[in-house]
Amino acid sequence: MTEGQSLPVRLGHDFLRHFYHVLHSARIYRDDNQLIQKSVKSFQSILTDMTVAGDIALVLWRGRFHFGGEKLPYRRDAAGVVGSMLEFFSHRRIGSMEFLQSAKHASRDDLLMFVRLLNDVGTGRENLERFSQKLHKSGLTWVKVFEKLPDDLSGEELQDEDRIYENARNTYFHAVETVREVAKKASQGMVGVRKARRLAQNIVDLIREDSALMIGLTTIKDHDDYTYTHSVNVALLATCLGRHIGLSDLSLEYLSVCALFHDLGKVGIPREILNKQAGLTEEEWEQMKAHPLIGVRQVLGLNAPEALRSRIILGPFEHHLNPDMTGYPRTLFMEKLSLTGKILRIADVYEALTAQRAYRQRSYAPDEALRKMWLESGKSFDPILLKRFIGMMGVYPIGSLVELSDGGIALVMDYPTESERALPLVMRLVREGDAGWRRGGIVYLPDQESSERVEKLSIVRGLSPVHLGINPAAFFLHEQ
Repeated sequence: MTEGQSLPVRLGHDFLRHFYHVLHSARIYRDDNQLIQKSVKSFQSILTDMTVAGDIALVLWRGRFHFGGEKLPYRRDAAGVVGSMLEFFSHRRIGSMEFLQSAKHASRDDLLMFVRLLNDVGTGRENLERFSQKLHKSGLTWVKVFEKLPDDLSGEELQDEDRIYENARNTYFHAVETVREVAKKASQGMVGVRKARRLAQNIVDLIREDSALMIGLTTIKDHDDYTYTHSVNVALLATCLGRHIGLSDLSLEYLSVCALFHDLGKVGIPREILNKQAGLTEEEWEQMKAHPLIGVRQVLGLNAPEALRSRIILGPFEHHLNPDMTGYPRTLFMEKLSLTGKILRIADVYEALTAQRAYRQRSYAPDEALRKMWLESGKSFDPILLKRFIGMMGVYPIGSLVELSDGGIALVMDYPTESERALPLVMRLVREGDAGWRRGGIVYLPDQESSERVEKLSIVRGLSPVHLGINPAAFFLHEQ
């Protein structure tokens, strides 16, 4: 136990473990079995401890359990049980369960009746409503079950998470508008960058709070505004990589601004060339290759301190250059790329490969893009930085759509620990006919020791979200 933690957080994992075991035992054994009686007794004891100070709410929110409004911290030794309980709650569409203080007076027979009724709950809202009615008729009034989070259960931690998600959403779309505004004004004269710097500072703060969410937002691909969303996505990926390798907050701020403006030179390229579906002619390609130098001129024209301009001018110039200095624009006065150029090169190519572009038949799945980039490591990318980028993103990057070994479809949401970057935390997606896809259960693939499955789940392959009509970003923005 950690000093300073609240009682629900200190006992939370133990509570879930006893809750899981009594639910599991009730599906196997008769009421008079010694093992089920032992499980009920243990659950009764932990439930009494949890409610000693008053009512306690167990809430499923953003794919994590919360007790008393506080997020239950990740613990590797409990991840299997937590994952199974997440699946159990999600399958029954349970959003929260409130145990009243009177639960400490519940008899073992009442507790056994409760878990048997809970096991019998099917999918859908009506089943959960019938379950609540059965609880009331059976006199089990010490527990309340809700499909969604009631307003009076939204603790400070949940409100804080709401703030992070809302801030992330606003920052993303505000960044798109800022890049658009700067691009438009840069072609007309001097334009300031104070707004961009504030955005960059916000991006750095949000990445420190929830880097998985920010990487998830890079799955936003707006075909109509691709140049601007591409710039924001590159900024998020580059800043995440910069933080991953230990850059200071000030360096991350400069890197973020640099990435936001790295394609500023494309304002000088005709839209018919940028959006052309067929291959470019030699003359058109020469115009396209001019955008890094156009970008340099645009940055020099920004109304910004000289120190800032000197830091952000490298991105527009270097982001199409390889470590061996091939690529474009050709230069005779540089012998090697800057760290900023190397980072932007990786982030720019990855984002472009995973986007649906007019001149390409299909986009690459995130894991395909990483494999393709790895084959070009050393020539097109700095091998050490690319290895760190792949380590940061995971084998199946956050935001990837994957097929599981049981045939299910899932979205990669996070890699909770640095040591487990091969198998992620995934959220199942459930098809609902013409209505599209909805959220399903949460599974942490490395830890399934407590799962009821005979075989552990694994990822079979990455999938294209376009072919399945799935917008991964909508699930990170909680629009689904």
